[in-house]
Amino acid sequence: MDKAENEKRAYQKKKRFKKIFVVLAVVLLALTFFSKSFYNYRLPVVTAALPRQGRLSFTVEGTSEFTYAYTESIYVDIDGKIREILVDVGDEVKAGQTLMRVERSGTGEMYDVRSDKDGIISWIGVSKGIYVSSMQNTVLYEIAEKSEEWVCSLIISEEQFEHISMESVPVLELVDQNESVEGEISSIFGYDSQNLQGYKVNITVRSADASLAGERVKIAIREDGELYDTLIPATALCKDATGYYVLVVQENNSVLGEGYKAHRMSVDLLGSDEAYCAVRGLPTDELVIIASTSEIADGSNVFYEGDGTR
Repeated sequence: MDKAENEKRAYQKKKRFKKIFVVLAVVLLALTFFSKSFYNYRLPVVTAALPRQGRLSFTVEGTSEFTYAYTESIYVDIDGKIREILVDVGDEVKAGQTLMRVERSGTGEMYDVRSDKDGIISWIGVSKGIYVSSMQNTVLYEIAEKSEEWVCSLIISEEQFEHISMESVPVLELVDQNESVEGEISSIFGYDSQNLQGYKVNITVRSADASLAGERVKIAIREDGELYDTLIPATALCKDATGYYVLVVQENNSVLGEGYKAHRMSVDLLGSDEAYCAVRGLPTDELVIIASTSEIADGSNVFYEGDGTR
């Protein structure tokens, strides 16, 4: 009896140890799982992208107003006082038509300013009652040739000029009509005034449907640059005292299992636009970190959401 009782007790003891072992194993696995989950939860979550081949794009924007394509300025050739202005801007006139009357200085004689060609009055440079002189090169009016071409202009800076050429494509949107029209750059030349220096870009539009003179227009001129082998999002590029660099995602195995860390790679900046940077020195199969939920640096442990688990 004693032997059977001892065997029974030994069996029960062994059974209890087995249950305790199973419970401990389950607890250990649970702790490992929750530890890893909590660890991953506290890590910065990063988004990454592969470099790609492509071109940088540059856009110059501004607003302007359409004018007639072909105009001529008519200067005053007598001295006197403007007594009457018989036309308004936008009026279509005929050759020989009286446009203004001027009272000659000294004699009081009335002098008729007549148009020497058919056209449209695009601008009037004087007003009733003022004195004018042939010595002052005063513009009485500007007359435009009636045609199907219209022009608008945009003043750009030296830096913007580097990204614009005669082959650049202007996109023109009529402000008041919410419509777009096609145009082309007709000339680019240096511009210098008291308040502004740079370059003047003239854009020509051909439209037979309606007069565009005086219409306000939004201008966007886009130019695609040369083809680069390695483009990365602008948010991926970093810089410190030693130069430009990026942080890439690398695998990092630890006691908690497989994971990821940020690794610094130095690069050379070749060019950039608002969205992308062209760089040299970065392998095209490296996942470049473009965003992070918190600050990271070289060697930081991270959670890469592209992995699909957390």
